[in-house]
Amino acid sequence: MTEPPLDVLIAEDQDLVREALGLLLSAYAGLRVVGAAGGVEEALALAAETRPHIALVDLHLPSDGAAGQEDVPNGVEVVAGLRRRSPATRCLILSAFREPGALRAALAAGACGYLVKDTSTARLVAAIRRVAVGELVIDDRLAARIALAKPCPLTPQEVAVLRHAQDVLTVADIARAMRLSTGTVRNYITRAIHKTGARNRHEAVRIAAANDWL
Repeated sequence: MTEPPLDVLIAEDQDLVREALGLLLSAYAGLRVVGAAGGVEEALALAAETRPHIALVDLHLPSDGAAGQEDVPNGVEVVAGLRRRSPATRCLILSAFREPGALRAALAAGACGYLVKDTSTARLVAAIRRVAVGELVIDDRLAARIALAKPCPLTPQEVAVLRHAQDVLTVADIARAMRLSTGTVRNYITRAIHKTGARNRHEAVRIAAANDWL
């Protein structure tokens, strides 16, 4: 008896990549692309409508985003949202982000897999099928970096503030970028400095970057 196809939803902001993924996956027996979205809200709406088995999600997605939610990659909003709206859907991240911090954020939100975008089509299809049966799939290169990295003591918000601080932005600039108050940003910076054992925010950035926390 033939197994029913795995329904796949694609969430990718670049039109060309999104369309190419749809064509590639549709060519494989046992996979059926049931929707393709270019942003967070569209992805969540399509998932609620189609109830896919797998959501293939890019971390860099446009989002209306509630204030204070710019501290994590927007694709993580899709993962977290799907846990509420379509809990049977398993999320596989396909992203250009190679930082362990991005992987940690995705897994914390409930992702079941994480691949870097330079993976082969065959590996992607294999990962989709493995995630569908309950396996956790992580790109080997990222898994190795995670294994070697020290545990990250920072919250996603503190990591986000330090990422902005890498660009030598002022507290006011960071607050505007993250849609937070300057007081909240200062609190995050203070906590990050304390947790990293740094003397100032610039040293906190260096320590966090050296430990693959950003």
